[in-house]
Amino acid sequence: MFTCRLAQKTSSRFVRLLSSYKVAVVGSGPAGFYTTQEILKSSSHQFTVDIFEKSAVPFGLVRFGVAPDHPEVKNCITTFEEIAARPNVRFLGNVAVGYDIRLEELLSRYHVVVLAYGAGSDNKLGIPGEEAAGCYSSSEFVGWFNGVPQHSSLKPNLSGENVAIIGHGNVALDCARILAAPLPHLEKTDISGHAVECLRERNVKNVNLYGRRGVMQFQGTIKEVREFTKLSRVRLSVDSDNIDQIRSILPNIPRPKKRLTDLLLKHSSSPPPSSDDISVCIQFGWSPLEIKTDSSGHVKSVVLRKNLISGDMMSPDITPTKEIREVPCSCVITSIGYKVIKLPGVPFCDTSHSIPEDLSRVLECPGGPRVPGLYTSGWARRGSDGVLATTITDSANTAMSILEDLEVNSRSLNENGDVCDMFRDRGVEFVTFDQWQEIDSLEKEKGKVKGKPREKLVCYKDIMDKIKALF
Repeated sequence: MFTCRLAQKTSSRFVRLLSSYKVAVVGSGPAGFYTTQEILKSSSHQFTVDIFEKSAVPFGLVRFGVAPDHPEVKNCITTFEEIAARPNVRFLGNVAVGYDIRLEELLSRYHVVVLAYGAGSDNKLGIPGEEAAGCYSSSEFVGWFNGVPQHSSLKPNLSGENVAIIGHGNVALDCARILAAPLPHLEKTDISGHAVECLRERNVKNVNLYGRRGVMQFQGTIKEVREFTKLSRVRLSVDSDNIDQIRSILPNIPRPKKRLTDLLLKHSSSPPPSSDDISVCIQFGWSPLEIKTDSSGHVKSVVLRKNLISGDMMSPDITPTKEIREVPCSCVITSIGYKVIKLPGVPFCDTSHSIPEDLSRVLECPGGPRVPGLYTSGWARRGSDGVLATTITDSANTAMSILEDLEVNSRSLNENGDVCDMFRDRGVEFVTFDQWQEIDSLEKEKGKVKGKPREKLVCYKDIMDKIKALF
């Protein structure tokens, strides 16, 4: 097994202290690493931490979710690398908890198990045509331009002039910006090479973002909206009723919301784009009813219903009207949020798509008894809400609950063998952080040739073959 030689190297630097507590963290995104960091801050306990990741590479949404033209958001990777380099921390990639190792096996081998694996499934519109060719979820589309192996062969249809995006959050804005941005803006980023080549051939002229609610309920941030105004040959506009009513209440709303709303309203009277511009239009008060297809089963249009937005603009009444609009488009992207995936053996509430918990302590069922030693953090705990700062706070709270419990009671372990020995016996080709660092260096070298930070390996087999060749 190609992992054996490196596993011996890794275990030599992995200090197992007899008095320490063993912690398993499931997920190597921000929640996983920040929770690890907070746990290790304890001055009253010593810990060894294994971070499990189903992907062969670490960092979760920081690698695969952050837009390529937002490199500053990825600076936290430096902190994650410092955490992973500690002698009492191990990264074990290419390990699917619930499949390669069961949850009950983790609980028998570790005093503490933290579920920090995020929210990996898209919410669905639940309308006819949603599964048609040319209709993509935001996780598929973002994964395509960010180099997620399972989405690298997506090949979105950008041959038509119109693209419809359903959703008004930052992810929807990211998708719109990637579709509209000039290639020179993207080519110097770590966007996947196959995405650049596809965008080079795009025929897109209009990107419309539809949301069922009003301007005051817009979920994007002012930073994301402003970025469109900095792109050459991109014209941003806003289409909404109630503009005068919203302007009348603008002086009385909180400053952050006021600044964002004011920016949106400034673009409600934008001049029409020139023939060389790409138009990005944020449209309010529209609900999708159906995605229609042509004779070959590909998207040809989206059918929308107009909503009447009335009453208090901060918390308006949204009433469906009889006005129906059919918009021609060759591509539809749905971006209406994400939900937590149910892993085998993990307590789960199917109605709320969440892990039942109380102050990060996982419960057997909502309102039921807790599962000793089992905790949750980040989006796996609260759903797909918040930014990195929110995750840092959430991780600190999870660590606080863990440390409080260890002060009162420590679970005894049934199995003390090293988990890597078990993986070798099962033929699980786990990936260590040393192996990832070699892939990291290779990606940076490939990127340097193209004048970009890195060129990601986007094929799972290529990643594993490179690791085998290097070790």
